[in-house]
Amino acid sequence: MGDFMASKGVRLWAPLSLSLSLSLPLSLSLALACGSSPTASDGTSPQVRIDAPAAGATVGGQVSIDVTATDNFGVDRVRFLLDGNLLQEVFTAPYHAVWNTSQLANGSVHTIRIEALDVARNRGTTQIQVTVQNGPQ
Repeated sequence: MGDFMASKGVRLWAPLSLSLSLSLPLSLSLALACGSSPTASDGTSPQVRIDAPAAGATVGGQVSIDVTATDNFGVDRVRFLLDGNLLQEVFTAPYHAVWNTSQLANGSVHTIRIEALDVARNRGTTQIQVTVQNGPQ
């Protein structure tokens, strides 16, 4: 028997095997060796929160979007969407993106949506709306 440390400090016991594929992510390889799959053992969606900007804020110029995402098995990626369009995808914390609003009309309202996915592809989402104000136009 081998003692493996999986992501987030979870200790798994699995028989050592030379047949494990090195091309698979470690968490998936260990799950296969144990006879289960990540999707069968993880039904919990990630928790996601937009730390900045605040909901209803007035923003302008280069806007920092900061997100906290957590999951019981680990966050695989965080997607930043603006009005339904992908702005950026981030694979490691800290989860941060910058949005350039300089070409947008003053007073326009936009939706920032965040999607966090875990390794089992469970999805946690949150969204806010902000108003753009870049000075006189």
